[in-house]
Amino acid sequence: MFENGRYKLVYALKDGTERIAESGKDSGSEVKITPEFSEGYFKLKLFTTVPITVRSVSYTIDYSYGGAHTAFFANGYQSWTDTREFKRYDKMHDLGHSGKISLKFQKWGKCGKLIAKIAKLFGVYIDLSTIGEVFTNAGDYNIARYSGKKGEFHGLSYAYLREGLNVQLFGSLNERNGYTVIYSDLNNDTISLEKDLAGIIIDGSYDLFEMYDTQGSYDEVFDAYFAALGVHPPKADPIRGYTTWYNYYPNINEKIVFDDLEALSGKPIEVFQIDDGYQTAVGDWLSIDAKKFPNGMKVIADKIHEKGWKAGIWLAPLAAELKSDLYKNHPDWLIQQDGKPKSIGPNWSLFAGLNFYLPEVREYIKYFFDVVLNEWGYDLVKLDFLYAASAVPLNGKTRAGNMYDAIEFIRECVGDKYILGCGVPIFPCFNNVEYMRIGADMGMSWGHYPKFTHREDVNTIHAIHNGLMRRHLNGRVFHNDPDVFLLRDYNIGHSWEQRKLLAELIKIGGGVLFMSDNVARYNEEQKEFLEYMLTPANIKTHSVNLDHDVYTIIYFYNGEKKTLTFNTLNGKII
Repeated sequence: MFENGRYKLVYALKDGTERIAESGKDSGSEVKITPEFSEGYFKLKLFTTVPITVRSVSYTIDYSYGGAHTAFFANGYQSWTDTREFKRYDKMHDLGHSGKISLKFQKWGKCGKLIAKIAKLFGVYIDLSTIGEVFTNAGDYNIARYSGKKGEFHGLSYAYLREGLNVQLFGSLNERNGYTVIYSDLNNDTISLEKDLAGIIIDGSYDLFEMYDTQGSYDEVFDAYFAALGVHPPKADPIRGYTTWYNYYPNINEKIVFDDLEALSGKPIEVFQIDDGYQTAVGDWLSIDAKKFPNGMKVIADKIHEKGWKAGIWLAPLAAELKSDLYKNHPDWLIQQDGKPKSIGPNWSLFAGLNFYLPEVREYIKYFFDVVLNEWGYDLVKLDFLYAASAVPLNGKTRAGNMYDAIEFIRECVGDKYILGCGVPIFPCFNNVEYMRIGADMGMSWGHYPKFTHREDVNTIHAIHNGLMRRHLNGRVFHNDPDVFLLRDYNIGHSWEQRKLLAELIKIGGGVLFMSDNVARYNEEQKEFLEYMLTPANIKTHSVNLDHDVYTIIYFYNGEKKTLTFNTLNGKII
């Protein structure tokens, strides 16, 4: 499909002189661009005789889209980024009002510094000089273009076009050399590729794009694509279990953990996971909050093991909260901007990212993983906010190159224990994690505010989209974690019918079935539904279609054909 395309390269020489090379109009003798084609494969090669910095590179083809029902799958930047199929009448949302307003805070100058000082007196650490940027770092806002128009979309790394049951897939075979952004313009009948090459200087040969395309049924094209990528299914089994997060958030303690652990006695689960809230600050992983966990974290793992289950624990190994001792004592360990640590994300008191290329940082990360996994005895680590490694180009590599290096380093630290990835671009996780969050955090209500929130924010509907639309990853490259199912009737805003629907969707598309309830408080109906959820089943999805906010899912449950149709805006089954 990539034959007869046209490329455009904007680059700068060492002295800053900017030049353009494009199809039929190559400028200067410094660069040579060569397209290579074979059946199902396309490569665009660059050769330079002098060092150059690429400002932008694109490859565009004319493409005749089908009718109104043509669907374009746009893969989001990372775990939480909303991911779905789009049609001509849809519009892709961007950073949202919350992010855009935050960007304006950066222009407050001295007033912003005064607000930060006052906030600090109350124990709130906030850096208004970068507060807007922290939203952009979580997504592709520094990489991709948003037109804001209906019918114009983009995704990262791979995409497909679907008409009925026929799928045409096209995807990158090499993301380490830079994230590939795929633009689909259904208004002007084009498909364009762009490459994020910020942070590198090219001197010699470089593969700008290396793509694969294939047609067939949904399952056929993904089987072929992942085979071409050399990706293998996970060796670990799917898991059922519990996490503390979605009932207590960081407000956990030893009693809560033991109560919920005991309530699950005899249930057919494999993992009991402690989430955020046990540590004194994000980044200070071995500094345990003694008021919450007076006996430390090893005793928790021991109690879980007594039940015959694996012990899981949450970490954000590349993040340091602004109020953490790590941030205060080792600012030189952190990713820098203008001579000071750069705020990477908006969570907690804001957080900075660790520069994992520094030897002392690598030793620190290795050390706390060794303690958590070997001294405390945890079997699974949920690793969150990993996108910090990819927020800015480091070490003369692309953002994507940084992300690959970080994931491979973490895999080395964890060894043969299990990883549940979260808040991370998915491609570098192929072959490197057993389990993967593939959607946004589910909200405690059905509220949906796409114009206000950014694409990575907590959002029940985005979690549904991602769980269904990334189902092709489940069992092929890792086991999908579509987020938890919750059956309790307190501390939650979903109706009972919505809670059952969400649980059903997770069972249809997930390889990780986690909950966060104290099941001792369940009524008989909730107990019966929990038994249904935890009973293994052979589930095969036939088709998923989204049309004007209404999903229709056809699937086979233990051989029995079923159809589920519901409205995403209110969670009502039709």
